[in-house]
Amino acid sequence: MEYLTIETKYAKKYGIKESIVLHTFIYFILKNRHEKRNKHQGKYWTFNSYHNWKDNFPFFTEYQIRNAIRSLHKQGAIEIGNFNKKRYDKTNWYTISSEILQEAQASDYWNTRIIKSISKGRDKNNKPIPYKDKIIIEPY
Repeated sequence: MEYLTIETKYAKKYGIKESIVLHTFIYFILKNRHEKRNKHQGKYWTFNSYHNWKDNFPFFTEYQIRNAIRSLHKQGAIEIGNFNKKRYDKTNWYTISSEILQEAQASDYWNTRIIKSISKGRDKNNKPIPYKDKIIIEPY
């Protein structure tokens, strides 16, 4: 059985859908920080297309995911960038605000969550350009 976790203060501040997306972004960004990968402009990032985020959010439509990400960006919770090596690769990259990053780094929940995930070795090193138009990210 899989569970969905959100932080209530983020749900109140940004919205329910947004807090679900933000929770996943925090996880991947902290994991990348711990593994020292996907660092650009002094920050750690995660990436995916709107379509492929559906693998992480099967209960949302692509439209709902896009709107949640845009809302988070508009509210200043995340930044969006493009650090792909190929100009034609339009995969978006995402990072969290420095305020959210500091809160997450100080959190026992996140520190435990990241260490457990890494010790299980469940996540794979994904590439921005998908093989046959699909990036597979296993749930954490």
